[in-house]
Amino acid sequence: YNTIHAKATSAQYADLAENYAADAEYEAGTVLEFGGVAEVTLSETVMSTRVAGVVSTNPAYLMNNSLTGIKAPIALQGRVPCKVVGRVKKGEMLTTSAVAGHATRSLDPKIGTIIGKALEDKDYSEAGVIEVAVGRV
Repeated sequence: YNTIHAKATSAQYADLAENYAADAEYEAGTVLEFGGVAEVTLSETVMSTRVAGVVSTNPAYLMNNSLTGIKAPIALQGRVPCKVVGRVKKGEMLTTSAVAGHATRSLDPKIGTIIGKALEDKDYSEAGVIEVAVGRV
């Protein structure tokens, strides 16, 4: 291996992510939780304390890249698209919802259940995708 010493001053993408072993392939923006037959699985519980986070689209930095098998890059810090159901206002905290793989706004935030904060408004009840800041709660 070669060692490169460099100083990064900017990144094209907007999050730091880590690969986790997944029980299936999940598309970007899907909300996952710890559990299932691998490390992470699809979240299907309201305000789950097992929330792992959101599958990253294209992380600026990806950790645990040598993981074998099915991988899910979970965003740990930064901004990512996230599948959301229900109306959301910018700045509201998001948690897991009963709709598989989707977040919803948290009316009563509890430690260990928060995914991140909405970076934009969503003014319709149906499922959609909005940008979310993770790691900023």
